[in-house]
Amino acid sequence: PREEVVDLVRRAVPLALEVEDDPRREELRQLQEKKDGIDKLAHKQVRRILWSGLGLIMSQIGLFFRLTFWELSWDVMEPIAFFTTASGLLVSYTYFLVTSRDPTYQDFMERLFLSRRRKLCAKHRFDMDRYLELHRHCKCPLEGHYPHGPKLHNL
Repeated sequence: PREEVVDLVRRAVPLALEVEDDPRREELRQLQEKKDGIDKLAHKQVRRILWSGLGLIMSQIGLFFRLTFWELSWDVMEPIAFFTTASGLLVSYTYFLVTSRDPTYQDFMERLFLSRRRKLCAKHRFDMDRYLELHRHCKCPLEGHYPHGPKLHNL
């Protein structure tokens, strides 16, 4: 209901109340472009990490296959395979305990993306707080024009 009220108020406000040459809009546009670039780079890094993980898993399976059928035997490899699988379960459970979130690939990818984006923002000196502040301001034309403007978002 809160979002609906804010949307109704936004639609009721005449466009004449908006300041068209507001320098904050230009600053937001520049920050948005920089953020889009950072997001793209973070996504590329995450994809590279995930593909590397796939390569590692495939290498492990190939190694176990080779050791089982050529170098050693199943009697030797069975306990190694068991403890490797148990270690994976232990890592997943530890992830759940630390993050209080399901150890799904989607969740892992999201957390990895946010981590990479945070590091890239620091590296490129991107001020996320300033971006969010400008984004909130430019989203509602009432903000900055009336003293009650910002309170509309907390209905």
